[in-house]
Amino acid sequence: IPTFGETIDALRGKSGLFIELKTPERYEGIETMILAELEAKGLGRPGADPKTPVLLQSFPATSLEKLAAAGTKLPIHFLFGTRDAAPWVTTEGLKKIKAFATGISPEKTAITAHPELMARAKALGMPVTPYTFRASAVTGFPDVGAEMAHYLKLGVDGVITDNPDKFPR
Repeated sequence: IPTFGETIDALRGKSGLFIELKTPERYEGIETMILAELEAKGLGRPGADPKTPVLLQSFPATSLEKLAAAGTKLPIHFLFGTRDAAPWVTTEGLKKIKAFATGISPEKTAITAHPELMARAKALGMPVTPYTFRASAVTGFPDVGAEMAHYLKLGVDGVITDNPDKFPR
């Protein structure tokens, strides 16, 4: 199993890094360790390597608050599911998110369940990158490429997908 640093080395220049801090509450100090490794690899600031943009994301707001408090200038996205969306999709909720994150990554169905979400986030200057587009879990579209195309036409800034090879070009 490669280390985080080895993974950065393998992908650098070939891909952007959407780094999700999974269950950070289990790993005390993971936020500091992630930022330190990115800094050591010369990726600790936006634009440091144009071929390897970096974005940090997580579900727990507390983890993102720690990243913001550490002073990182890297983009930070708050992940939330459709079931948990209600407190976050209002202008007030989005303003709370903006205190610790630069953008949002809602579950894709949260966008259709809350059509006003996109306009509210954009009005606050927050990029929207919904998750997760999978070829094995498409509903209401002929394929995952058509599904991603639909959301891109709605105005999302990007998508989180398990099938980048199916991204509409």
